[in-house]
Amino acid sequence: MIAQPPEIQQPPGNGEPITIKVGLFFLNLVSLDELTQTFTCTGYLTESWQDSRLAYTPAPGEPRSRYYTKEHVWFPLLQFDNSAAPRVLSSYLLVGHADGTMNYIEKFQVRASSNMKLRAFPFDSQDLEIYIHPFTGQVNRIELEVNPKSTGISNAPYTPLPLWQTSSITYRSVSGEMSGEAGAIEAGSHVVFGIHVKRNSEYYTFRIFLPLALMVAVSWGVLWIPIDDLNSQLLISVTTVLTLVAFSVALSNILPPVAHLTFYDAFFLLCFLFILITIGEALIVHGTHRRVDHAAAIKIRRVTRAALPILFVASSAVLAVVFILF
Repeated sequence: MIAQPPEIQQPPGNGEPITIKVGLFFLNLVSLDELTQTFTCTGYLTESWQDSRLAYTPAPGEPRSRYYTKEHVWFPLLQFDNSAAPRVLSSYLLVGHADGTMNYIEKFQVRASSNMKLRAFPFDSQDLEIYIHPFTGQVNRIELEVNPKSTGISNAPYTPLPLWQTSSITYRSVSGEMSGEAGAIEAGSHVVFGIHVKRNSEYYTFRIFLPLALMVAVSWGVLWIPIDDLNSQLLISVTTVLTLVAFSVALSNILPPVAHLTFYDAFFLLCFLFILITIGEALIVHGTHRRVDHAAAIKIRRVTRAALPILFVASSAVLAVVFILF
């Protein structure tokens, strides 16, 4: 067995973990996929630590920094715990200074998974987070801290996504245990970087919610058709129902498949319900006209002309409060 050079072995820490300062600078949010609940981004990962073995006294005229490769010196191995695919490294730089300070920086691209909260869709906001953790074998040997100086997000015009508003970056350090099949195991320290993004809902408002509301309004056209003309009333109502179903099928590919109801789901069901109520009203009024009294049928029709729009607006407001604010 060939012995490793001392520089490749972990720096002496007197039995204490070596502190690694980690920074993450986001360059570009490439994509965000609600269907798979993943996002892709590019950025710079920076690591800084102290290695007294590599300290030196610069000779006259010698630069106060030296460049190394990963094969010649020890450096901390970090992984993105929530990556959905292997992190792609495009380039890196490993620099040592005269006082033994080591700086490592890499440009990467990664697709990471995120537990998105889509209850308020499409009026939702998300926290896109990246969990950075020491690689197996170094968990108990190094301790991670956030380096705010090398953490941030680019303000370039290509950084945000078209349908999302991007705010500043957040970060935190976490230590503790994680559970496994053999019970709780030591997780060591890890750092979490996140970006808070808010969806631009105008696209969905004009492409989805406004057409749905207009379909409900079209169904109310039967309230102004003569009471005895049941065929025309049912024709309008049934046509509106079929249009609503076709509209829903057309949108199925762009909606997030989640196990719970979103605001869009609730609003769609509300529209469907009010169209069915309109059909039921037409049948009741026509039956009242034929079997009971024409005046009573007229009275019911006058009430529903005012009540249905008011109830629809009120119900939509209640749904907005329940799904968006809570």
